[in-house]
Amino acid sequence: MKLLVFCWFLLAGGGVIAAETILVKDAFQENVSIRTNPRRTIICYPSLLEIWLDCGGSLVAIHSMKKDEVVPEEVKHLPGIGGYFHPNAEKILQLKPDLVILSGITGRNRPLAKLLRKSGIDVLLLKYDNYRDYRQIAALFCSILGKKELPESLRRVERKVESLKRRIRRANLEAPTFLCLFFNGSEFRAETSEANAAFLAEELGGKNILNTAGEKIVAQRVKFSLERLMLEDPDLLFIVPATTNRRAMEQALRIFETHPALRNLKAVKNGRLILLPPEYFQYKANRKFPEAFLRMAENLYPSLFPEGDKSPEKSPGKTNPGI
Repeated sequence: MKLLVFCWFLLAGGGVIAAETILVKDAFQENVSIRTNPRRTIICYPSLLEIWLDCGGSLVAIHSMKKDEVVPEEVKHLPGIGGYFHPNAEKILQLKPDLVILSGITGRNRPLAKLLRKSGIDVLLLKYDNYRDYRQIAALFCSILGKKELPESLRRVERKVESLKRRIRRANLEAPTFLCLFFNGSEFRAETSEANAAFLAEELGGKNILNTAGEKIVAQRVKFSLERLMLEDPDLLFIVPATTNRRAMEQALRIFETHPALRNLKAVKNGRLILLPPEYFQYKANRKFPEAFLRMAENLYPSLFPEGDKSPEKSPGKTNPGI
């Protein structure tokens, strides 16, 4: 995400006030001009709330929270302006924001963005897939908020992640092969290197069997045949559940443990069929990215992380869905 910063000037009360504007490419690779130091910001994208707060931002409204949805404590009292993919334009306009940040995962929010811009509101459509995006979005938010450097809390996340990666590189262990399978309750989809869990595993040296053909895949998830899975037979199989519902998670494991062909995969036979906690690997960990990387590292390189090194809250648990 490349940023171009320049200044423009407003005449106010007989004086000249310098206001910085940032030109940034949004999720659709369009150049968008965003004024810095917004006073009234709305974010309708749950994964971005914590990053914005950590960068020193404040909010006047967020998306309408679902029951039991986990969001930062600081924003729970704020008014909701509609669903993640269906924000309410009237509610947004009533709050008179100067910046609105929306999801750019699909194009459905683009008409709303156009409407709000006609009303003089800056709108940013963003897409947040993995840890690389976390770092870029944090840098962008700091620029919007007039910060010259990342806050210490964000730099601490980076230091911990880099320290773990150095520990693994120094160990010089053989890189295990893996496949991450996203399970939505009805089907499995293989995660490419753009998806959160697979990205973390690759950053730690794991080899995604989706990449063995050397093809560049842009999508986050793709179909993956049983035949190819049997042929590749990866060292580890990670299941990324779409929900924290225990029954759905147990169903995902049961499919592999009872299927005549799947239960013969070496990952299943060797106890390396691993259910990943969705709060770290389906959703974005943000402040807890160091914990997410550690959980993944413990699964990829168990010899490097003796049982005595694991605290109860960090131990991933193999085929146990007790999250």
